[in-house]
Amino acid sequence: MVKPSHKIPTYYHSHWDDREDSFSWQELSLLALILMIIWSVYWLIIHWVDHFLGDWLAWYVELISPMAALPVMWVCNSYGRNPLHWWPMVWGHRVQLDPHNADLVLMDADAVTQFMGGRSRVWCDTRNVNQVYLKFRRKRDAVWFGLFPHFIKNKSKRKKIK
Repeated sequence: MVKPSHKIPTYYHSHWDDREDSFSWQELSLLALILMIIWSVYWLIIHWVDHFLGDWLAWYVELISPMAALPVMWVCNSYGRNPLHWWPMVWGHRVQLDPHNADLVLMDADAVTQFMGGRSRVWCDTRNVNQVYLKFRRKRDAVWFGLFPHFIKNKSKRKKIK
């Protein structure tokens, strides 16, 4: 087999600038227009419902009422859409992981959560990379995990008991 005598050039080119990570003014204006249209349609619906029900809402409540959805959207983004999985906001027994276990949880937090009983029993708090916590709903599960950290496959990474 004969190799080609010329080298095929490779071009690395992107249609956007990798250093620019913000929106342009055209994109921001389009996004603002879409949000204003959504907000105005929502306000129109609330206004007409309020008008036909006897005008019992103040005008500023009609305009600011979409703000009430922001905390719910934040909680749904953090803990999921199922309200039964919102328990880590209120209670739970936190267990801080050592660096070897923290690396494994950061790699695949969902697999660790599913292996240990699902999101109704354990929550992986990985917001801070330096301090990774598992939050258990029951104290019995936290003690059991402290005695037998069974999600580690590699035994060389386990803590050595002196």
